[in-house]
Amino acid sequence: MKHAVRRGTILAVAVALASCGGSPGQTSQSYGGTAFSTLPDSCYVAKIDPATVNATITFYGWPDNSPPGAKIAHPVLHKVASGDGTYCNPTTFATEPKNDSKIPYGIKIYVPFLEQYFIREDDCTHSGPHRGHGSNGCTGLWFDLWIGGDKASVPHAVFWCEDHLTPNAKVQVILNPQDNLPVENSGPIYQDAPPPRGTCFGVPEKTT
Repeated sequence: MKHAVRRGTILAVAVALASCGGSPGQTSQSYGGTAFSTLPDSCYVAKIDPATVNATITFYGWPDNSPPGAKIAHPVLHKVASGDGTYCNPTTFATEPKNDSKIPYGIKIYVPFLEQYFIREDDCTHSGPHRGHGSNGCTGLWFDLWIGGDKASVPHAVFWCEDHLTPNAKVQVILNPQDNLPVENSGPIYQDAPPPRGTCFGVPEKTT
């Protein structure tokens, strides 16, 4: 869950930029001396072997971000929380600052039960709306995944999607995954269409 922007030291994954259909005019940003592409059609590969961990998974979106919206604390690939879950455009996630050394900003992860990729661009803290899953600070190895939404979203529908997808126990997460893992339902996890309640990972909200 995104909270107040932090200005502390920004950690970086040691990476090598690799093109995924890049185009002329590419720009880059530097974090901790490492350059990251800012184009949505380019991606980088971490020079680190994949590792599987067991972690808590929750979700946050536009209504329960702090403040409500899509702002993030540490932009790497995106200026705001976003992504389509693919390797070259992984979706934003947050974890608590205590995990900075193990889960640095810019690290990519893969969540097998969702079959989507995510990237660390945000922090969990104790602030934020009570409803947000990450409002307790994401204690321990915990990944709060951006689910989507916008100012037109029905908050209840976003919250239902968060609750519907949140596992009851820890699940496997792959750190520094390979780029060839399967991707299901690429795009925002929660989408407004069809109105009024939209869809959750391609499934309409159940109202009964």
